[in-house]
Amino acid sequence: MSEQQSRPIAGTDGAQPASPATGACVVTPSKPNGFFARLERKTKRWLGPKPINRKLTAITMLVCTAALVLSGIVSFTFDIVSQFLATRSSLASVSRVAAENSREPLQHSTAKGVISTLNALMEYPHVIGVMIYHADGRPFAGPTKHVKAMLPRNLDTDVSAGTHLGFTSMSHFEQVMDGSQKLGTLVVEISLSEIWARLRLYALITLVVFILASIVARLLLGRLQGMISDPIVELAQVADTVAKENNYSLRAEKRSADEVGHLVETFNNMLSEIQKRDEALNQGQADLEANVTARTSQLQNEVTERRQAEEALKDSELRYRNLFENNPMPMFVMDLETLDFVAVNNAAVRHYGYGHSEFLLLSLPIITQDAEPLAVERAFRTSQKSFDAGEWRHKKRNGEIIEVQLTAHAIVFAGKVTKIVLANDVTERNKAQRQLDEMHKKLVEASRAAGMAEVATGVLHNVGNVLNSVNVSANVLADSVRKSKAASIRKVADLLDANKADLPAFFGAGGKGLMVPGYLATLAQQIDAEQQGRLTEIEQLTKNIAHIKDIVAMQQDYAKVTGVMEDFAPRALLDEALRMAGPELDRCSVRLELDCPTTLPQVSVDRHKVLQILINLITNARQAMEETPATDRKLSITASPTDDGHVGIAIRDSGCGIAQENLTRVFNHGFTTKSTGHGFGLHSAANAATEIGGSLTGTSEGSGKGATFVLELPLAQPAAAQKAA
Repeated sequence: MSEQQSRPIAGTDGAQPASPATGACVVTPSKPNGFFARLERKTKRWLGPKPINRKLTAITMLVCTAALVLSGIVSFTFDIVSQFLATRSSLASVSRVAAENSREPLQHSTAKGVISTLNALMEYPHVIGVMIYHADGRPFAGPTKHVKAMLPRNLDTDVSAGTHLGFTSMSHFEQVMDGSQKLGTLVVEISLSEIWARLRLYALITLVVFILASIVARLLLGRLQGMISDPIVELAQVADTVAKENNYSLRAEKRSADEVGHLVETFNNMLSEIQKRDEALNQGQADLEANVTARTSQLQNEVTERRQAEEALKDSELRYRNLFENNPMPMFVMDLETLDFVAVNNAAVRHYGYGHSEFLLLSLPIITQDAEPLAVERAFRTSQKSFDAGEWRHKKRNGEIIEVQLTAHAIVFAGKVTKIVLANDVTERNKAQRQLDEMHKKLVEASRAAGMAEVATGVLHNVGNVLNSVNVSANVLADSVRKSKAASIRKVADLLDANKADLPAFFGAGGKGLMVPGYLATLAQQIDAEQQGRLTEIEQLTKNIAHIKDIVAMQQDYAKVTGVMEDFAPRALLDEALRMAGPELDRCSVRLELDCPTTLPQVSVDRHKVLQILINLITNARQAMEETPATDRKLSITASPTDDGHVGIAIRDSGCGIAQENLTRVFNHGFTTKSTGHGFGLHSAANAATEIGGSLTGTSEGSGKGATFVLELPLAQPAAAQKAA
């Protein structure tokens, strides 16, 4: 780590020293000033040590209170302004009308003419005083009714017209004009007591509403804030228990799918990982300590035998150095802060090729390849005394890259806390493991290729079915020969031979010879019927033998090298597959419905792999309908083009169906629901479909509702497109 990284940033307010664990400098931004900033800081200090449920309640109540107070102030202010504006407007309107009525009495100086107007003004709501003054400020006339307000005896001549607002009253000065000449001034004063009373009532109602709203908000918060605070509090309790007891088997309960639920799930996953690593670390530490103990004991015996003359020198540091130097495993001692090498043993010098002096100029991040220096620092700057640091890639002096398993232990070296690192070269082991993985992959490929034998098995089974028909035809022919009527001709010949001495009498009137022609005619008809039956059986036998030849020929074609992509019509592929699997469908009374137009575009596929897939699917469909009543066994095969440049072949059966929980596993290697199944048929079929650029999918509505498998095959490209490709 550079010096700049380990120092605080110069000139930054609130910069704190570097963290001992990461070496990063924590920079605290300068605190903003202002009322709201100070209020925020005070609120944080006040809520800092409180539980989260009280924080949520306090913050929510603070926001609600602020919103209610602000809305109350706005409403209260609006009502005050509205009341005063309405009162002023009404007072000005009445004053103008009264001033117009007072113009003529002022012109003639007749006060009696205006008294009725002033008395009418006193009847106006809240009016407590009214008076008309001359233009020079002398009083002109007043009402005869009782006046509550004390109006001035004389009016200042420079008083301005308009409304003047006081705390308890409002006065309006309206000039009485005759054209541009001022005749006098009308003064009307009203009381504001009712307005203030109304406003006090409004303020009381607002306060009551505020109190009730606060109570309701507090009650709702008491019930609802637990939705957020309870999972967090429970998570904090689990974390505290884990920290105190170091029990990583504890788990927090996930109650929701929101951010808190995600936090709980992540925390539980973290505990699981920590538990696994802790167990592995304990096991590795135990193994390492056992190995170190055994090796240390052995080395101590060797040192004792070689240096018996130095038994008095039992200095612990010297003894440790001898063990360190003579250890056959490469070992480093490095500084805890800088990760620089401060000592290396002879095995490390021999294994890495650096000299002792060269090693002491290096550090662990420098010789580590394909890893950021910060990642190396984080891996080894830990408070654990002993730990397994995992596998890393190191560079030797000759440039060779090796893979090493590092194990670190905290020790005191030269009076300073350091870490000793044991480097176990696992390059050959990992190479062997990679070779093993490659062999495993090849075995998997071989296992998948073994699934292709399913086609041959189906062909042999079909040959067996045809041989059954051949056997039946042969038996029929044998029975026909054994029961033939041709033996009766021998009886007629024997009868004629017995009467050959007197044939005229034998064939004469009343002789038995007269029955011979009729008998021969009947016998000829029976022999003709036998001959026709035998010809029919021989014809069927010939067809079956020809079918066997076709099946064997197709099997021979399939045995050829595969992998050649050719263009085929989908109907031709289906017909060929049905010729191989069709007899079994007939034997099991399966009704076949084929909908594949001959006008469908050709597909570019490996013929043998497509036949393997189709025969596998047809065979599975037939086997799925074995428990279905014979009248309900139906296999429907349809083919149609898709929107993404493929031809989809759907094979639907009316068999036992597939359970929903098995739909996602039917293509897994080794999975089968049949007692005699091997579990690689659909797996190999799906792989074969992918290899030729297509896909194989399966659906089912559930057990007893049949299943549908759809094979999508890529369309053949036009010749021009193939040349361009």
